[in-house]
Amino acid sequence: MASGSVGGDAASVFYLLKSSGKVFSVKRGNITDVLTSAIQIKCLAFGGQAPEVLYGIGADLKAYVWVSEPLVPICRTVEIYQNERWTPARGYSNALLPTDRYQWSDESGRTERGKDDTQLPTSDWTWETARWQIDENFHGVLLGPEGWTYAIDFPSTYYPEKRWNHYVRRRRWTRTCRYRATNRWIPLTWTDLADVSLALMDISAGGCDTSAHSTRSIFLWAVTINGQVIVRRNCSLASAFHGDAWAYIDLPDGVEAARISVGPGEMVWAVTSNGKALMRSGINRDRPHGASWVLVEAPSTTSLLTQIAVGTESVWAVAKDGSVWFRQGMRTSQPHGTTWVHIASMSAVCVTITRNGEVFAISNDNQIYWRHGIGLGDPHGKGWKKISLKIKEESQNQETENQDPWTWISGTAGFVDARTTSFDDENAWRKNILGLLSLRFQNEMQNYEKMEPAIDRVDNDEASDAGFLKVWSNKMSTWEQCFFQVRYSQEADPADCSITVDGGTTKLLIPFFDITGICLHLDTKGDHQLQISTAFLTRAQTPLRLSGLKSELMLWNTYLAESYLSFLDVREIQKRDRLWILAAGVSCPLVSFNTSEALPSVKWLTLGGHFRSVESASGITWALGMDGRTWVWTGSYEGKTGMEKKVQVDTHRVELYENQRWNILMGFCDKLLPTDRYTWSDETGRMQLSMDAFQLPSNLWKWDSEWQIDYRNGDENGWEYAFDFPSSFHSSKGSNDYVRRRRWFRLMKVDCTGPWFPGPNTPLRSVSICPGVASGNYVSLWAVTVDGSVLVRDHVSTKNPLGDTWIPVRSPVAFVNISVGPFCVWGVGADGTAYVRNGTKDKLDGLYWFQVEKPESGANIRQVAVGGDSVWAVCTDDQAYFRKEYSAAFPEGTEWELVADGVRKISVSMEDDVYAILYSTSQKLPILAKRTGITHGNKMGVGWEYGLHAKDISCRNLERR
Repeated sequence: MASGSVGGDAASVFYLLKSSGKVFSVKRGNITDVLTSAIQIKCLAFGGQAPEVLYGIGADLKAYVWVSEPLVPICRTVEIYQNERWTPARGYSNALLPTDRYQWSDESGRTERGKDDTQLPTSDWTWETARWQIDENFHGVLLGPEGWTYAIDFPSTYYPEKRWNHYVRRRRWTRTCRYRATNRWIPLTWTDLADVSLALMDISAGGCDTSAHSTRSIFLWAVTINGQVIVRRNCSLASAFHGDAWAYIDLPDGVEAARISVGPGEMVWAVTSNGKALMRSGINRDRPHGASWVLVEAPSTTSLLTQIAVGTESVWAVAKDGSVWFRQGMRTSQPHGTTWVHIASMSAVCVTITRNGEVFAISNDNQIYWRHGIGLGDPHGKGWKKISLKIKEESQNQETENQDPWTWISGTAGFVDARTTSFDDENAWRKNILGLLSLRFQNEMQNYEKMEPAIDRVDNDEASDAGFLKVWSNKMSTWEQCFFQVRYSQEADPADCSITVDGGTTKLLIPFFDITGICLHLDTKGDHQLQISTAFLTRAQTPLRLSGLKSELMLWNTYLAESYLSFLDVREIQKRDRLWILAAGVSCPLVSFNTSEALPSVKWLTLGGHFRSVESASGITWALGMDGRTWVWTGSYEGKTGMEKKVQVDTHRVELYENQRWNILMGFCDKLLPTDRYTWSDETGRMQLSMDAFQLPSNLWKWDSEWQIDYRNGDENGWEYAFDFPSSFHSSKGSNDYVRRRRWFRLMKVDCTGPWFPGPNTPLRSVSICPGVASGNYVSLWAVTVDGSVLVRDHVSTKNPLGDTWIPVRSPVAFVNISVGPFCVWGVGADGTAYVRNGTKDKLDGLYWFQVEKPESGANIRQVAVGGDSVWAVCTDDQAYFRKEYSAAFPEGTEWELVADGVRKISVSMEDDVYAILYSTSQKLPILAKRTGITHGNKMGVGWEYGLHAKDISCRNLERR
């Protein structure tokens, strides 16, 4: 690959991003250079020239900055001040008054800062000068070798010459440091620790042609995963374009942002989550963050916006259907324009505008186009011209490279002189060469199509199985017909065992050695997909996705899973040191075959079953069905392999409410008041429902009953009565009861097989097993029932994983979640607060509960996870918190610290390894992630490493490394 340096005379026109996270710079002459880096970038912003400055969002949803090697090194001056006071006895000395500033301080005097304890801004800087030096210059006046300035008192106006009433003095010491982290991606953090936990989904940089650029500043805006807009402060050359903190920008009530775009000038636009646009008004030198938002409607209800690009004087956008739009009528008096103009002949993924108004786009067929003819007379140009890129060094795996589509383009800081630059690649000589190559292909290849192949590709012997399915083309973003073949035999050379996919644009040969997972998934429409993963595909979050008839996919899944187990020579699944997950959609359990590898390289074995959650620790594994029934893995029992086939039935219940009001003419009827709830609704009455509107989640389910009345809480007809909506309902009608409701329900079920024995009959909402218990000892197992009661199971061990009986534990409120640690139990109440149960190490059911406050944000806690020396919590807003100062002596800890956003669930091992289920914005599916950077001194970690798509995780069975 080419060098990572992108500075110097060969300035970049724009930058491109592939789905694998590789970044390419496109220079004049269409020369394309790759930025060599191990960081996978998911979103890109080209913010500045000389040096070239890029910003990106990594796979961990954190912000990164790339600064090219400049011609003049980036340096900054670190300063400290020495302060003295005059006294009659000693003259000027360090004998300061108690109310004075420190002897060595910063300029304000409020912070103590000496020569020895003043550190570099970050580890990305290095000292340029060997020692501290006195600054002999004071506002252009030479002070002399001692460098003192004088004043009446602290603080006051300082003068270069001493006067009779000057009782204090100070001098400035300086030391120069140089930024050394060029030509690589660096996390965008400075001194604000809150940045570490900030998760982003879009980022944009600009402002290179504003008055603020005289200070070499960049406007950097971003969108968080929860739809908030933030802006980076002090993002200038002095900070190596890192800035020092994020500031939140208020949005209109009820509006969430999805995309952001900053122009080279003083324009910022955003795309909302519902496809509309927002323009930031009032941006100027004195107010760089603007004053307010102006809402701009989408082009139409069928063309909702997904991306927007802002230039100096123009705005372009891409709609959900791929159509490209130009904002017309933008002028000083109406900066948000008048109407959208459709730009035909292009279906795009995204567009960008350079600092001089040139427009480039990535088409849906993975081509790069330039909009030619843009000028004052025709601001939206005359047509599109395809660009042929010239990669400096060819990839070693060109086939894989070709399958890796372009996903993003950014040229905000680029400059193109359209008068001297031509992107025309249809030269006559090139057309001639292509014609000759096409003729050669016809002569040498197509004439042999009618000959019989040496090996029949669709034979059904034991060494090969083949058929036709549909494969998802990442390049074309559509399904295409493909030939699918599996070559496997126990007698064959392992190197010859492989999977072949031959589609229109998707051509893959996957050796069995590279496979990390095989599992059925459900897409957002409830249709089945067969997904095959490798370490490479997992890192790119682009698993091989195959579709077809449900029966065909299930047969392929069974055949592949059994072949994969045979290939790995798996005859028994190890009980300990294993990760457990549930596949997204189909809720099928997977167990790791190895755990010492990086998460994308972990191999997963598919087991049968259908569950809502799984918990595995100390060699014992329990799972909860959708109906709350418990199931115990056969491998938890001694003498079992963990691969036995047992029948499992999982059920789920759907409900709706029928609501009526009494009137003097008709009695109770469905004639409700306009302010009442719907006739058919959910329990709250806010959501309108109907029996016919209920659909099965997927074709995996089938109905197990018709609609029935629930008589448990009502009269003989199931009705509950109350004075009004909403109010307290009761089973018998009173004289002042004017409304009533009754509940209807219907059951659905899933039939499957897997290595699971039925557990206790009590339906559960949450279950937790204590990690780190040696084999043969009793294991602490706690649970929460569906009605919120807390239970503990006695005599649970590897010899008796089912245990004997449930022991009830009194709790201050109904619980919704529970987690067992080595010396205490944490739970979550229905009120959204956490509770700690002390004394569980010495007494099975513990001694007493201690209530723990909510996080500072006030969000309700949804889940807690206890490790060996750490406690984590996940709130209802999907934010993850770490409990500080937690220990055996002080199990309540002291306070919550926000760590990450977008977290669905967390699992913590005895060794404080942290795994989580995050939300993948790219594919709208939950994804498995491992917290990286966790050490004994930093239990919170620094980022995420991503794995398969999964809906649940249990890492509590992991052993000491």
